[in-house]
This record gives sequence, structure tokens and C-alpha cells, in this order.
Amino acid sequence: MNTPIKTLIALFFTLPLGALVSEAATLTGPIVNPSNAHTYYLLSQNTWTGSEAEALTLGGHLATINDAAENLWVLNTFSLFGGTAKTLWIGLNDSANEGTFVWSSGESAPYRNWSGSEPSAGSSAEDYVHIYDLQRGTFTGKWNDFANGTSEFGVPLHGVVEIVPEPSSAFLLISGVAFCLRRRTLRT
Repeated sequence: MNTPIKTLIALFFTLPLGALVSEAATLTGPIVNPSNAHTYYLLSQNTWTGSEAEALTLGGHLATINDAAENLWVLNTFSLFGGTAKTLWIGLNDSANEGTFVWSSGESAPYRNWSGSEPSAGSSAEDYVHIYDLQRGTFTGKWNDFANGTSEFGVPLHGVVEIVPEPSSAFLLISGVAFCLRRRTLRT
């Protein structure tokens, strides 16, 4: 093996993972969706993988869209933030298994809002899903699977992070006590 290749291999294995994925910055947030009490952030322009990596550092994932109301809220809240159109990365992807779309959060939300002929079955490079911005006419709010880029037809791609609140310790304690009391009552 020649020396330049050895050097590249050594460099690859010594670089921190963050050096291989560009970091996204938070543009706005936290913003709480009043209908589900989840917290959201809008990230700077980045790839899907870069946005998901940043979402993890914030304690969440790219957004899991559970229904039409949440899709509309995310679209209206973030796609024109700062006065410029933004196409929005969400957590849906088929990067592990072509044609099998899953949420990066691991949730099993069945809601889909595909645009016309999407998802594109013909391209294995289009593994990541975004929501078209508010200035896309009939495509507005619809979903498209796309390559791991930072813009689509000149419109920047921005990740939307969703953080689902953990049940509080007090709630868990009260639920546990209530369960024990109920069980005790049923035995007597």
C-alpha cells in the first residue's frame, strides 16, 4: 500500500465523527407545539444526516409527523422563518432498507403526505424525506424523498428537531402508587 493511501486511512480513523458531518446550528427554538406539548427547533441549512446528528445533541430527533395537523404546524411555523423559504427535513428515511421508510425516532407513526409520484422508487440515492416549503404551489406541505444534500432546486434544506418530553418522575411515582392501591383494593 502506498504512503498517501495509508495517510488518508490513518486520517479518517483519527478524525472525530463531527469532522465528517457538518454541524448544524439552531436558528430558532425552543418552540412548543400547543397541540402535543413537544418542543421543536429549526436548524441551519444542512444535510439530513448532519441535521439528525445535531438533533441528537439537542436530545431529540428530526421531527416525526403523526398527523395532518402536526404537518401543517411544522410547515407554518418553520418554512418561512426569517422571511425566506426553507424546505424542511423530517425524520422519515429509507437509508437502511430501500423502500421501507422509518422514523429516526423509532416511532411507528403511519401518517404520510407524499407529493404526487413520491416516494421515488427509481432512485436509491433518495433516502431522506423533506416537506416542501410554503412557496411551492401545489407541492406546499407535501413530502419528497431526496438525496442527502443541503438544498433542493436552490431552496435550502433545514432540519426540524422534535423533542418529546419524558414523563415526569412525580407522574410516574403517583401512577405507581395508584396502581398499587388499586391492586390492593381488588384483593380485599
